[in-house]
Amino acid sequence: MDAPCLRVPHPGPRTRQYLERVRRTESAAGLTFGLSAETVVMERASGAAIEDVDGNVFLDFTAGFGSLNAGHCHPKVVEAVQAQAARGHQAMSLGADVRLRLMEKVLSLIPGPSEKRIVLGASGSEAAEAAVKMARRATGRSDVVAFEGAFHGRTQGALALMGRKGQRAGLPSFQTGIHHVPYPYPYRSPFGRDEAACLEGTLRYIDEFLKNPASGWGEVAAIIIEPVQGNGGMIPAPLGFLRGLRGICDRHGVLLIVDEVMSGFCRTGKMFSYLHEEGVEPDILVLGKSISGGLPLSACVAKKEISEACGPGTESSTYAGNLVACASGLASIEVYEEEGLADRAAEMGGYFVRRLGELAERHAVVGEVRGRGLMVAAELVSDRASREPLPAAKAASAAALERGFLLYPGGHYGNVLAFLPPLIIGEGHVDKAVEVLDEVLLAVPGMK
Repeated sequence: MDAPCLRVPHPGPRTRQYLERVRRTESAAGLTFGLSAETVVMERASGAAIEDVDGNVFLDFTAGFGSLNAGHCHPKVVEAVQAQAARGHQAMSLGADVRLRLMEKVLSLIPGPSEKRIVLGASGSEAAEAAVKMARRATGRSDVVAFEGAFHGRTQGALALMGRKGQRAGLPSFQTGIHHVPYPYPYRSPFGRDEAACLEGTLRYIDEFLKNPASGWGEVAAIIIEPVQGNGGMIPAPLGFLRGLRGICDRHGVLLIVDEVMSGFCRTGKMFSYLHEEGVEPDILVLGKSISGGLPLSACVAKKEISEACGPGTESSTYAGNLVACASGLASIEVYEEEGLADRAAEMGGYFVRRLGELAERHAVVGEVRGRGLMVAAELVSDRASREPLPAAKAASAAALERGFLLYPGGHYGNVLAFLPPLIIGEGHVDKAVEVLDEVLLAVPGMK
């Protein structure tokens, strides 16, 4: 499918009819309208293209919020899902070859000298909560350090790790012992605008609070971090930060949990984003989204001694390790490796950042362009000197949909145009995306 290709203005008549029914049916707490109040209603999809119920074709640079690294409906993944669906769907508390092969394959992708064990879940939130529980059981400590702007899921336990007021509103009861520290975000760091100052200042801050008996922190079990903050606006931690954080954890006997739910499986140019730095081995690795090519599946990988601190059956759930999802996962990983999608993500990510840089030269509202692989973003500001955020991401997303293009409105202040395209895209897709964005930045009020 060529994308974008609009046969009727979006939203078309069938789309409007559908959305009226959704508004009468779905709670506002759902995510149907996460991109726009006039969202796309999918009829079918392939690669980086989505066709809606009116015959319009959209260029998709969200990829299921990062769960479709191989693109929509990759033939190899479709074949694997169909074959497994004919053999068996579910096997809770039973063994299954397809599940074992998936677990073995995932473990084979994770380097390092430590022996590891894996437990499967059904969502990233579930895997993040399992990681925290494992860390607490293994260390006998209770406190956990997370980062400002973190997103580890929406369930009650995972939400405690998030600092966003909007997500936590009306929920006064959270886990105790969760501490938030600044993420190494050079564009908005309290430690200075220089990347080196941001990195060093953030590490010093964490180290000081861990060693200071008057810091107010209790006994810390773990620090959990996304190597690239996705929901926060595609913010890569400066290279060297994870290595420094690993050293701090080792000095203080704290476990390092790395959340690769969004950044994993070739998205940033490596199989996992933490592999951009040598000498970093997580104690616990949290995986999800593209582990299964779009079906509900997640995983928590822990060093053997951490895993063995947990009693039998203390983690997982009914649909954890669903057989169809495992078959999809095996096929997806095969695609990532056979088609060299890590290298492609690095190449296309570099090209996309360069093209967005050209866009920034024409539009003063683009304060920063950043990315690692195909986790890419343009941050909007009302003034480049002060870096005052311009909260226009949702309006830009809606304007992009009208032109047949899906982007991810994000950022702490609702001011980041974020992009998670399928890793199978080419330069033509990027060029078309930049062409649409050029129009959007002129069309949205406040951005001219």
